[in-house]
Amino acid sequence: MTELELRELRKTYRARGRPPVDAVRGIDLTLRSGELLGLLGPSGCGKSTTLRMIAGLETVTGGDILVGGSSVVSRPAQQRNIGVAFENYALYPPLTVAENLAFGLKARKRADRGDVARKVREIADRVDLTTILDAHPAGLSSGQKQRVSLARALIREPDVLLLDEPLSHLDAAQRDTTRRELKRIQRDLGHTTILVTHDQEEALSLADRIAVMKDGMIQQLGTPYEIYDTPANVFVADFVGEPAINLLPAVTTADGHARLSDTARLALPVPLAAGREVMLGIRPEDLSLAGEEEGLPARVVAHEPLLESGIATVTLPGVDNPLAVLTAPEVRLAHDDRVHITADPGLTHVFDAETGDSLR
Repeated sequence: MTELELRELRKTYRARGRPPVDAVRGIDLTLRSGELLGLLGPSGCGKSTTLRMIAGLETVTGGDILVGGSSVVSRPAQQRNIGVAFENYALYPPLTVAENLAFGLKARKRADRGDVARKVREIADRVDLTTILDAHPAGLSSGQKQRVSLARALIREPDVLLLDEPLSHLDAAQRDTTRRELKRIQRDLGHTTILVTHDQEEALSLADRIAVMKDGMIQQLGTPYEIYDTPANVFVADFVGEPAINLLPAVTTADGHARLSDTARLALPVPLAAGREVMLGIRPEDLSLAGEEEGLPARVVAHEPLLESGIATVTLPGVDNPLAVLTAPEVRLAHDDRVHITADPGLTHVFDAETGDSLR
């Protein structure tokens, strides 16, 4: 197992006649040996560029990459012993599964023929590919292709394993199955791993820690629980969570509340000076339907019964943004129903309206 460290890692693209584009803007990050880190963010945030720089597939503009304490920035990709499972699988169509797995070992001349065959059998057994070793990629399902791609990255016994959107081409059932297999394999083998994904469910379910990226910078680094329960800013709060968090502009009052409108106020979790513009963040599961005397009056716009729960979309008088409220499975609501809702102040997030940073 090997530690991976990124120090002020930067990547700037330059093209003649165009202004430079800063794809990665100085990332500092340390992965413990055997840790699985989820690199999470929207398309274009710099996560795949970061992965490609670690792998040696992209030149580094500035900063350093250390594997096991040694810099690898000046080393070509083939000398870094970093395994990569690509989003598009990158399998060789004319070769069988077994030949695809063996190709890298033979090319690097690290083992004799018998040793290569042994390694192929071992990794095929671990990743459940033994029955398709003689098949060609064209005859495989998406899930099987993904396992072959993963096995090919693992067979070289890499110091670091990089997974680039590994489940993006799978359907829902395949994603669930492959995600569980991926977590088991990573835990069994103990590789230091970076998972690049825009899918929060993948990151939350697989990663030991998550780095949320935006515009080439890490917005927050923490465990899945820290990212979800204590988001560092509005972007992280809004990006992580399904259904999405409710965001409500408000102004603080002298008595420890936030005024949403002339008729709607909510208690604050922290004392703030009166008259400050803030953004409240309340997750749908942290809003509750209440009795008439307890909560804020609201009107139901829509209700989606999802069997194990429901999602009610409601509006508050004088408040532009509709709210999503998670409801119990037995609740039945219709369009235009009148309800009352409450929010637990301890579960309400408060962000500065100008910077978006958390005030808790």
